[in-house]
Amino acid sequence: MVNKDAAPIKEYGTHLRTIKQAHYLQELGYDVKIICSARVYNSDINHLEGKKDLCIEEMHDGVHFVFVRSANYGNSIVKRAVAYLRFALRLRRVATRIGKPNIIVHTSRIPFDAPVYCFAKRCKARYILDITDLWPMEFEHFGLLKAKSPILRLFYRIERSLYSKADHVVMSMEGCHAYITDHKWDKENGGPIDLNKVHYINNGIDLDEFDRNAKEYSIDDSDLNNPDITKVIYLGSVRKANNVGSLIDAAKHLMSNPDLRIFIYGDGPEREALEQRCLKEGFCNVLFKQRWIEPQYVPYVLHQADINILNYAQGWAPYGGSMNKMFISFAAGKPIVCNAGMPYSPIRDYNLGIDQAFADGREYADAILKASNLSHKEREEIHSKCRKVAEEYHIPNQNRKLVTLCEL
Repeated sequence: MVNKDAAPIKEYGTHLRTIKQAHYLQELGYDVKIICSARVYNSDINHLEGKKDLCIEEMHDGVHFVFVRSANYGNSIVKRAVAYLRFALRLRRVATRIGKPNIIVHTSRIPFDAPVYCFAKRCKARYILDITDLWPMEFEHFGLLKAKSPILRLFYRIERSLYSKADHVVMSMEGCHAYITDHKWDKENGGPIDLNKVHYINNGIDLDEFDRNAKEYSIDDSDLNNPDITKVIYLGSVRKANNVGSLIDAAKHLMSNPDLRIFIYGDGPEREALEQRCLKEGFCNVLFKQRWIEPQYVPYVLHQADINILNYAQGWAPYGGSMNKMFISFAAGKPIVCNAGMPYSPIRDYNLGIDQAFADGREYADAILKASNLSHKEREEIHSKCRKVAEEYHIPNQNRKLVTLCEL
């Protein structure tokens, strides 16, 4: 399992999809290794700190990891792209540590780690391409590259080529087939991609773990545990793609509701500027909390919410999303307000709250107020529906689909 950004759960674990899949495959008798960066994404942890090795092997939580040397790229997009490319190229140099796999499941950041496919073919391994983010489409969406840019066109050609050459393509977006047909890459439209080998497998949620952690781990925080206020909680990254500034815009229109507080948990390059804005404009109803919470404490935090927030830039996830925080919000069973208006939206489809592209902060604030004024009966109904949806996306149900592809 090749995923540069995967990491052991106890060490700022990211990309839990890969970790959970590895555990499940091992339970079925597969010999699994996770190949990832030695430098843990979004943290200062480096498994090769003080060492000269190109890679190191360690066991974490019963999973065999191979940590490959990777540079710290900070907030530089260019350096991040180079880091993915160098990681992919180094696989050949650490091949003796990896062995000769029968199957490679590659969580890709197209186009930068495309050489992983070449490595798989060199090993004569079955290649399953795992797509959890639609790069390069997001480069266009967020204005990093223009639609007619020669570079973007090249990136799309690489993406199309990888989809067509992979033995199977796994995508975490419900609209994965629509994405390919919209580009006219499928065979029916004259393209090279057989849609029968493109499969939707959601990240899902480990309900057993979520419920166990909710009971065993709690946080002593007088704000979070205050029963006399309405708690609106955002937990996630504070980056441009998350558009947390729009939630601050809503906070401006909620100042007249003294018992309502917005809690922001998470870190990213936008956080400091947002904190300064709240101080400058006197938003006493916004509380910036921990920059990082260990995963086992997340269920407790979300259970304390009256409303859980999912926040993204406008037009987010046009082909659907599989965000971990969406499913942990379902598991928490609280009303959800999302500002994205996603075309493929379990929130809207199952009536779990509000998912709408708000025109401005006032409209966003009105949605939060509407959710906060739900009756006890309405809240109980949402809780029941949220849990049913979470059960549908329980991780073992999703992992069985990957096992089927490994055994075809």
